[in-house]
Amino acid sequence: MQHHREMIIGLGGLALFTQTWRPDRAPRGIVLLVHGVGEHSGRYEHVAAYLVERGYAVFALDHRGHGRSEGRRVSIRRFDEYVVDLRLYFEHIRARDPEPPVFLYGHSMGSIIALRFALLYQSELAGLITTGTALHPHLPVPRAVIPVARLLARVAGAVKVIPPIVLEGLSRDPAVIAAYRTDPLVYYGRLRLGWSAELYRAVREVNRLLPALHLPCLVLHGADDPIALPAGAGAVRARAGSADLTVRVYPGLRHEIHNEPEHAQVLGDIAAWLDAHTAAPQVEDGRASLA
Repeated sequence: MQHHREMIIGLGGLALFTQTWRPDRAPRGIVLLVHGVGEHSGRYEHVAAYLVERGYAVFALDHRGHGRSEGRRVSIRRFDEYVVDLRLYFEHIRARDPEPPVFLYGHSMGSIIALRFALLYQSELAGLITTGTALHPHLPVPRAVIPVARLLARVAGAVKVIPPIVLEGLSRDPAVIAAYRTDPLVYYGRLRLGWSAELYRAVREVNRLLPALHLPCLVLHGADDPIALPAGAGAVRARAGSADLTVRVYPGLRHEIHNEPEHAQVLGDIAAWLDAHTAAPQVEDGRASLA
């Protein structure tokens, strides 16, 4: 396996950290990983290694304000700053690897970034994978307060008032929680009001546009996810326009299904879906059932 690190320039001149894991032979496809809030691409090294063994090249960036990238921690003015950065990285990848099919893989907040990107550029993608799909995020404040919070975000967006995620919701594996707590590249703290308002705005927009999504899609979720509720997977199942749609909900698993004790099953399901979508031309045979 080959591993490369590189800085690229994102929107507004920010330096963004990227890394690539490649097989020693020509890849059968490219997986572009989009991580969640507060974390960074390095937490997916085991996912990348699994996919590289099966012939895929894996590319990932640290979002602005995350990991090794520049920017104020977990701070944006508009949610689509993440999408523009991802587009710049996508073009950077395509300039070097124009041939292999590209699959977008987004987790949690990254699922919303990936869905926004796919809705804009789906003709350039071979497929979309989302895990912990955040179309129904757990609300740390009552729904009735959200309109007021949006108004406050215009004048006090930098204020950190949204409680951090409950770490035990990530995984049932204590080692995963311990590693998260001690990782110096992870931001674990209160979230900015402006960031939260932008996330909720993006979630509403993606929900509205789901019928326009026609890519092959794989949507995986933990049934016991308390951070991004399983109804997010159900929303894609009910509203997405794709005729090639697989939705699977794993009993007992929490938010980071790729970091649960059953992660081998999850990664195997992802690899099998990728294999099925790179081996031969697609035949649209209807929607899969919600498991």
